[in-house]
Amino acid sequence: MMRCLAPAIALACIGLSATAHGAMVALAPAQDNTLMQGAVNPEDDGFLSNGAGNHFFAGTIGTGFARRGVIAFDIAGAVPEGSTINMVILHLHMSRTRAGMQEIALHPLLASWGEGESAAQGEEGVGAPAAPGDATWLHRFHDDVFWTNPGGDFAPTPSAVQQVGGNGHYQWSSAEMASDVQAWVNDPSSNFGWVLIGDESTPQTAKRFDTRENPVAEFRPVLIIDFTPPGDVGACCLPTGPCVLMTGDQCEAMNGLYQGDGSECSPNPCPDPVGVCCLPDGDCDVLTEAECLDVGGDYRGNGTECADIVCPPEAFVDALPIPAIAQPIKGEPGGAATYRIAMVEVEQQFHRDLPPTRVWSYDGFTPGPIIEARTGEPVVVEWVNDLRDYETGELRTEHYLPVDPCPHGPGPGVPEPRAVVHLHGGVVTPEADGYPEWTILPGESVDYDYPNIQPAGMLWFHDHALGTTRLNVYMGLAGLYLIRDDIEDSLNLPSGAYEVPLVIQDRSIDHETGRLIYPETVQDHFFGELILVNGKVWPYFEVDRGMYRFRILNASNSRAYTLSLSNGASFQHIATDVGLAPAPVELTELTLTSGERAEIIVDFSGYEPGTEIILRNSAPSPFPGAPGVGVVPNVMKFIVGEAAGHAAALPETLAPFDPINPAESVMTRDFTLRLFPGLTGGHGGHGGHGDHGGHGDHGGHGDHGGHTPESCEDVPVWLINGLTWDDITEYPVLNTVETWRFINRSGITHPMHLHLVHFQVLHRREFEVIGDTVVLSGPEIPPRPEEIGWKDTVQAHPGEIVTVIARFGPFTGVYAYHCHILEHEDHEMMRQFVVVRPPCPADLTGNRLVGAHDLGIMLGQWGGPGSGDLSGDGEVGAPDLAILMANWGPCP
Repeated sequence: MMRCLAPAIALACIGLSATAHGAMVALAPAQDNTLMQGAVNPEDDGFLSNGAGNHFFAGTIGTGFARRGVIAFDIAGAVPEGSTINMVILHLHMSRTRAGMQEIALHPLLASWGEGESAAQGEEGVGAPAAPGDATWLHRFHDDVFWTNPGGDFAPTPSAVQQVGGNGHYQWSSAEMASDVQAWVNDPSSNFGWVLIGDESTPQTAKRFDTRENPVAEFRPVLIIDFTPPGDVGACCLPTGPCVLMTGDQCEAMNGLYQGDGSECSPNPCPDPVGVCCLPDGDCDVLTEAECLDVGGDYRGNGTECADIVCPPEAFVDALPIPAIAQPIKGEPGGAATYRIAMVEVEQQFHRDLPPTRVWSYDGFTPGPIIEARTGEPVVVEWVNDLRDYETGELRTEHYLPVDPCPHGPGPGVPEPRAVVHLHGGVVTPEADGYPEWTILPGESVDYDYPNIQPAGMLWFHDHALGTTRLNVYMGLAGLYLIRDDIEDSLNLPSGAYEVPLVIQDRSIDHETGRLIYPETVQDHFFGELILVNGKVWPYFEVDRGMYRFRILNASNSRAYTLSLSNGASFQHIATDVGLAPAPVELTELTLTSGERAEIIVDFSGYEPGTEIILRNSAPSPFPGAPGVGVVPNVMKFIVGEAAGHAAALPETLAPFDPINPAESVMTRDFTLRLFPGLTGGHGGHGGHGDHGGHGDHGGHGDHGGHTPESCEDVPVWLINGLTWDDITEYPVLNTVETWRFINRSGITHPMHLHLVHFQVLHRREFEVIGDTVVLSGPEIPPRPEEIGWKDTVQAHPGEIVTVIARFGPFTGVYAYHCHILEHEDHEMMRQFVVVRPPCPADLTGNRLVGAHDLGIMLGQWGGPGSGDLSGDGEVGAPDLAILMANWGPCP
């Protein structure tokens, strides 16, 4: 009979046919890691690792540097001493590759090695700075215990070889592997595990396997051992639930309950394990997994205790708040008006059962008040930085959250509570765009002019301070800006109480103190476990039996949302980031990445009073990720009432859409999105950029970049084309059309945002990387129906090129473009473009006017060389005069 066992380190019984040998055990790894030869530079050999990563590798990456996966199992803890090994199978899941079929060989390691806390980001092949105790290409234990041979000490003859092709599950098994394990059972001190080695003779052969840390349990490595145990063993019920065959002494040492010599694990004599069950009302109980599921709870694992788990609060107990309409100090909302809006520190209660939380707000609430505007009616906002310590009332001199000096912006001598407001989606001058270096400090203010020269749409304003955007937005500095026009008014869309903004954010909150939780050091992403809508955790909203216009903003730092209704009902998508779509599009789900907006019509008229419908989220985190991983499923609840609501038919067409003809494009630019191992040499300093209109008449606050501390140099950074904020290489000419292609060579989706312009998505296309060259590998994929229309943020998916087209104008000057994952934007996935005026060759004085002064210069150079030689024939003469006269007057 087969006995399916589980060792102390998390074991799982998997389905195998019975054998005549006696016992079978399935082991999870005790440790795994990758020996990384380098990433970009050979000198990285001893400094990269991935001990806590979700993946390990075998083969070479695109730069040609080798990767060798190492893996070891606690065999002595699961197979009794004196057992005979009959068969061994190593089961791995391969989750990513750019290569075809490759041989992956398994060699026994000859020396011990370590798994530290290093964790690479993105696809993970680049690695992360090695942590203490990590194995590297040079080290068994970083940074003072070395391999005898770089790349690991291992037996030259492989114990097994397997052909590995596309993504999927693979197994290694051989008599030699059984001999390896038999030797480790006989002498546990010789068990150092195996190293996986692929083809290292050419670039881009790597196979990425999933590790014991991988969030998807079925993808984690498993070592299956079929063995014949000695006669003095029996079933041991371990505290975490599994049944394991071992001696009585071994069972006692592991705090298990020994069932007696000769007892078996099949049928299982052990009671069902118990662990923490987070109940729907937020309470914690200790139950079996089956009992927890029966009461609708969330089971947190065998052996867990309530003292170690924080259960989320009860969902759907707070009503959805609706942000107030901002009141101007001059004029009326929705017309030409002047506002004064202050950034203030307040306390706000996000949930009935949580203490108040300290936040930064616009005018006392987060999200802030809604600014109502109208096309062609200018708005002026005085943005006031009045951030004061909530307890003392003194102007802040330090940030409320820890400020990491590694991102570009913060640093020695740079004030921390600096802020600047960006109107996301606004067609505005550079002076009003919220340039990240033009910040204001507590006690200062600045006037921004918003001309509103664009169609109706939902914009939003948020902080944009260089290097601390993620912190300031997370603290609460965000709000909506709605522009209306005659076309929108004519459509009879749901309005008033039936037009509802939904600002979706995620947060982590200390349940005892109410304090916001955010890491002290810069992270690749940040995902909170609580979903807020309009400033409440999982609220409910009572709706009438009619149509509602929901105006949705993803204002989270990193989290993407794939939204759907719990009853599977469809809804109508009517607007993109910056305006109405050409026509409604019927959808059953909608994905929004950070910074994106969408508007949908949901019709509740067909539901009985009392019907409850949940707005769900199914997007993994990070996105697109593995299904179910990192998902917070609940967003909010709709409760249908008895009253009738908006019942007007939805128009078949909405707003005119005149797409740009790709033939108008005068330039195609490529932007490669990748993670790099670090920026050696630092970011350099930044001063302000002159007077930006603040009442304090200042042009920034000293060194806005600071220096990059030496400890920051190896922190991985996200880059566009391998360049940083200071590297300006894009100079589109005013009112010309350009095509921009975002090439995503990472494993996550980047929401790419351009300031000033609105663009249309042309298409996407898959690619492969051969060597270090991007090679197109699929047909053009048209934009999704809900992407038709004008946008300012586009989803750039892994392994794809997304192409957008835009007309650059109507203003000249410097603007930002960046990934809208705020942790990426801060470190360092944000760059600048400068819109420049068209050339004016006859303007010899540089005053943008061709006139008498230019004619005088030309006549003074007549017959010889000089700047007046407009024809380029080497001599100033009649052809040049003809050019000058043809351009007489103001330059274009």
